[in-house]
Amino acid sequence: MSSKPENLTLITDDGLRLDGRRADEIRPMKIEIGVLSRADGSCYLEWGRNKILVGVFGPREAHPRRSQRADSAVIRYRYNMASFSVEDRARPGPSRRSIEISKVSREAFEPVIMAEMFPKTAIDIFVEVLQADAGTRTAAINASSVALADAGIPMKGLITSCAFGKVDGQIVLDLNKEEDNYGEADFPVAMTQDGEITLVQMDGNLTPEEIKKGLELVKKGCKEILAIQQAVLRKKFETPVEEVSEEPAGEKEAVTEEEPVLAAPEAAVIVGEALEAAEELGPEMLEEVVEAEVLASEVIPDFEEEPEEDIEEGLETEEEEALEEEALEEEAEPEEDLEEDLEEDLGEELEEEELEEEEFEEETLEEEAEFEASFEAAPELKEFDEIEARLERETASEEAEEEMELEAEELSEEEPEEEEAEIEETAASEEETVEPEAEAEPEVEVEETSTEAEEAEEEPEEEKSEGPWKVVKDPSEAGTRGEKDE
Repeated sequence: MSSKPENLTLITDDGLRLDGRRADEIRPMKIEIGVLSRADGSCYLEWGRNKILVGVFGPREAHPRRSQRADSAVIRYRYNMASFSVEDRARPGPSRRSIEISKVSREAFEPVIMAEMFPKTAIDIFVEVLQADAGTRTAAINASSVALADAGIPMKGLITSCAFGKVDGQIVLDLNKEEDNYGEADFPVAMTQDGEITLVQMDGNLTPEEIKKGLELVKKGCKEILAIQQAVLRKKFETPVEEVSEEPAGEKEAVTEEEPVLAAPEAAVIVGEALEAAEELGPEMLEEVVEAEVLASEVIPDFEEEPEEDIEEGLETEEEEALEEEALEEEAEPEEDLEEDLEEDLGEELEEEELEEEEFEEETLEEEAEFEASFEAAPELKEFDEIEARLERETASEEAEEEMELEAEELSEEEPEEEEAEIEETAASEEETVEPEAEAEPEVEVEETSTEAEEAEEEPEEEKSEGPWKVVKDPSEAGTRGEKDE
């Protein structure tokens, strides 16, 4: 509240204010809903020169999670004035005033919003003041209430808000900018539909009697605002489909009732021709024709209704018979066409099947001929037996050669050992010549037995050799052994 200029009069002697309103009148209000497509609910409100835009989002998950409530939703209200909303540029961002208005406005909605239905969620209300002209907080509350309803947030009722103040010693309703700046007091109030107050603030000095008088004015103003809010919401959500559908039906019924009353067009043509002829003949004939017309109008409808109905019935029956005949002909024609088409299709299918069978038989015959030819070109079983015998012989000869080589190596290793043994035996025999011959004879027998044992040991090795061939010992070796035995 600032000091009022001396020449400024806020209320005239007639009790009118600067904008022409009475003390108990509110400024004109305009409300539009659904103006923001991305918001769940939105509202644009003009109240006097105030212009407010509100967007509601939610219920949605609350972030950060520490702000969540386990038993109810969190209501978050953000009031902001655009920097171009006032004459002197406002500083962007939150201020002490915007934080205070956000807090009290949120508390005004908490009693009516059913937050317990949406635990661990948040309902965000964003208010932007595009143009300010006093009473922006009350205008924002009214717009927010409509936006919440547009978003489908469950509420116990709408919230309405209005302010009263003291100007030039008088209590007035809904202060404008000049009255707010130069008045003596400002008292904003918000209440529910039932009259319960959810917001009260006061700036200035007022007596209890003035407060009571001002509250009565506020109740009147809030009722007017509530009517405007409800009308806007009904306009959007009410769709009178039944009324629209009933009107054309009523018109159709009226037309059908009036149709039989109309006179026949042929009678009208005949009467018109009679009037023209009567005018040519003279006034006496004209009077007679007019009398005949009156009689005809009274009598003709009664007699014409029946023949018209009979004619119409006859025409209808003829049309129905013609339609039935056409339908029967159409039904008969498709049947014949269908039979012909079916016969053609069956013939084509049979021909295709016969061709496919012939092709299949030809292919099978060709495959059998190729198979038999492959057998004829293949060698006989005897040839296969001869080839297998050759392979066995070759493998046996290779194995015999390998065994011969191994035995030769073994014999070559055994020869020096046998020669050494023979040398030792000869030396021993020379030394023992002195001894009697009786002793020598058993030695010879021992040697013979030893040689025979050696030959017996060697013979199993020969038997071990596989195949039809026998291992032949070196003849030189056999000769030497015979000489030594002798």
